[in-house]
Amino acid sequence: MNIPGYDAWRELNWPARWGTIAVAIIALACITAPWLSPSPPTRARAWLGALPPGASHPDCWDANDLNVGGGVEFCAHAPDNGALEIVADSTASLDYRLSVRHRQLTIIGPDAQPLPQLSWGGASATAAQARPLAADGGLGAPLAAATLVSGAAPPGELTAPGALLAGGVAYVRLSQPGPPVTWRMTVQDGKITTITKDGAVAADGASIPGERVRSVVAEANGSRRTLTIWHPLGTDRAGRDLFARVLYGGRISLMVGLIATVVSLVIGVAYGAASGYLGGRSDRLLMAAVDVLYAIPFMFLVILLLVLFGNHLLVLFAALGAVQWLTMARVVRAQVLSLMQREFILAARAAGLGGPRIVFMHLIPNTLGPVAVFAALTVPTVMMEESFLSFIGLSVQYHGENLDS
Repeated sequence: MNIPGYDAWRELNWPARWGTIAVAIIALACITAPWLSPSPPTRARAWLGALPPGASHPDCWDANDLNVGGGVEFCAHAPDNGALEIVADSTASLDYRLSVRHRQLTIIGPDAQPLPQLSWGGASATAAQARPLAADGGLGAPLAAATLVSGAAPPGELTAPGALLAGGVAYVRLSQPGPPVTWRMTVQDGKITTITKDGAVAADGASIPGERVRSVVAEANGSRRTLTIWHPLGTDRAGRDLFARVLYGGRISLMVGLIATVVSLVIGVAYGAASGYLGGRSDRLLMAAVDVLYAIPFMFLVILLLVLFGNHLLVLFAALGAVQWLTMARVVRAQVLSLMQREFILAARAAGLGGPRIVFMHLIPNTLGPVAVFAALTVPTVMMEESFLSFIGLSVQYHGENLDS
């Protein structure tokens, strides 16, 4: 077969082939992230909290505004023409503050007034459900049934290490199911034309919290389907889809790895080729400069550049690419020194070709084999360095938000 690269592919063993296929699939998934991910990586749904892999919920946002003439952006799969039905609980959730001092419990209600007691859980279908509320708005797993009394000692299971009141202060959100309310909207050209609440016209619209939504149903073209969002890897504490964040984070890592490697290739190949071609004192001076740069902690230099100029993508490309070219320059220089004694270089000189033409037309093209191998090893190295920078708080910003937060 005359397919470019087919002979090289046949020379690979099966583990190398499967590894190549896996890398290609991962790269393709990251590139097509906007179509594969169930929601944007920055879309938070605090009422969900941390969900396990494979969890699903109604297709809605934290706050779902229903207004005649407005759009239905809160529902990603709403029909442009048809009807949308939302079934929601009628009771809102309330936040409470719990604190323990001198082994005595204090309960503060939503109106900032102390309460004598607080109860949740139980066998009743209308019993309130309590979930811990984090500082970032994320919700934890539902708490077991309990009755707390102000001034009394809190239950031991709430003050144990790692439990709700282990730190002395905690916030909980109580949600008590109420009678369901059915909101029905007709949608035309992506705009809401009419809104009804349990069959009565609701001209003023409404704003429905996501935690109260029980189901979202779309009707279009004579069919009726329930709209849900599935999270293959679950969600974080803020309710953001982890699968989407992995894909979008992979896009940044791949982009950083590839572009930083290209930057290091351009600098290293040009520098190494010039050093090997010039030879003599120039070669020694250029390689001495490389040795001096080798002595500088390159990660410290990258961190310094990011702190001074900000953790922007372009700064990260320049910083990582500017420190990865040293070994590339040595590899290219060694190849050029060996090629300088070959007959085709002597013939090129005898033909009167200038130095730049010899370097760029004859020397560099014959060094591409080792350069390609070293570039393939540089890409994962740069990605690991970018991960380390993210770990210490110098991660890349995505549309003004830190993907690693």
